[in-house]
Formats: sequence, structure tokens, C-alpha cells
Amino acid sequence: MALKQLAKKSTQFIRQKPLDVSLMLLFAIAVIKLSSLYFSVNVDDGNWEQFKSEHNCKLLTTETGTQRLSWECNDGKVYYRWRQQR
Repeated sequence: MALKQLAKKSTQFIRQKPLDVSLMLLFAIAVIKLSSLYFSVNVDDGNWEQFKSEHNCKLLTTETGTQRLSWECNDGKVYYRWRQQR
């Protein structure tokens, strides 16, 4: 009985405020997508030292000689190690 009432109220809310429901769903999808991107990092901090030595990564510097937070590796990619600066 309670489930039927909940379903009835839900459909009534969706019919009354379709834009609100659409925005809530869009927000939920965006949060899920951003979370999945955050947790799908290719090289995690625990394996960075091993990865850095295996791929011959070099710390990039600017024209003035100051170090940047990026590493260029022999696989042709540039990796940014923001978490190392904690």
C-alpha cells in the first residue's frame, strides 16, 4: 500500500515539475561522471616512483629554471603530479 502511494506521489511530482526532475537527474549524472573520472586515475600515487623509473620520466622546468609540477616520460605523455606537493 505504501509503495503504491509513493509511486503515485512520485509520478504526480514528475508531471508537475518536469524541469526540476530533469535538472536533478542531470546533476546526479554529472556527480557520478566526475566521481568516476576522479577514481579512474591511470597512475596512482603508490606506484608513481616505480612508474617514473620504468618510463624514464624527467621533471620539466620553465625557461627561468624553476621546476614545474609536470613530468615528461618516454611514452610521449606529460604527467602532472599535484599530490606530491602536499
